[in-house]
Amino acid sequence: MNIEERLQYIAEQPRAYVQGTAEFVNNEWVFFDEEAEEAALVEEMAQQGIELFRYGHWLSGRWQENGTIATDLGIFPLTDGDRIRFRKQLTYAYRQWIASLPNPSFFQYVQWLNHLGFSLYDCLYCYNGLLFAKSSGVNFMIYDNTEQIASVHHYYERGPMPADRFEITFNSGERAICAQIG
Repeated sequence: MNIEERLQYIAEQPRAYVQGTAEFVNNEWVFFDEEAEEAALVEEMAQQGIELFRYGHWLSGRWQENGTIATDLGIFPLTDGDRIRFRKQLTYAYRQWIASLPNPSFFQYVQWLNHLGFSLYDCLYCYNGLLFAKSSGVNFMIYDNTEQIASVHHYYERGPMPADRFEITFNSGERAICAQIG
């Protein structure tokens, strides 16, 4: 399974999107992030795609320069106060780390992380030793789900029998382990 197929799987992760409203200010569409309470130009945010809330559902589309969003259901003009969202961007090192995990390890890790109350999109930092072509080592990830912070150590070996072991430590001091061998 390639990285794009995996990203489709993780698209349904909690906190995978930055969500807010749109307003037309000084002849430009501005996105107001409801969580971070920050503003940004819609045009800049929409480079990787945009979703518009219409008819009780999120519609995926492409931003058009004239202030419209082209979707499979048609073209919708943006209006002040419309709810829109953008998928959060994953860092390069983290994307590559996700892509490097064998399928069984990837799916087990996602399920384990979700069970512990975290999403793949909660990652704040990733050190990926696999980028340096090391056949064994430790990767480090820091996650924050707004309720707790967790540090994950990924011990890995690559070769004929790949092995992955994940250790997580929460800011409360609790710890857990997940292993995938072969």
